[in-house]
Amino acid sequence: MTITRPKPRKAEAFLSGAPDAAREPKLRGKRRPMALSLPPDLVAEVDAIAAEESRSRAKMIEVVLRDFVRERRRGEAA
Repeated sequence: MTITRPKPRKAEAFLSGAPDAAREPKLRGKRRPMALSLPPDLVAEVDAIAAEESRSRAKMIEVVLRDFVRERRRGEAA
């Protein structure tokens, strides 16, 4: 008698093949994609500042976060 595994259902096969099905998200180069929800008024302000500085929204958020982390570390060292 031969033991065979049942074939996965179509839905299971589809879901397991999704890009976010892996435990860790796939990196794009040296960056990790992430979702972020912000209030519309804050997004508008970030977009306006980014446009003034000729930066993308993503780059502007990266700059602000880097500055925050740097300042936070300085405060902890003092």
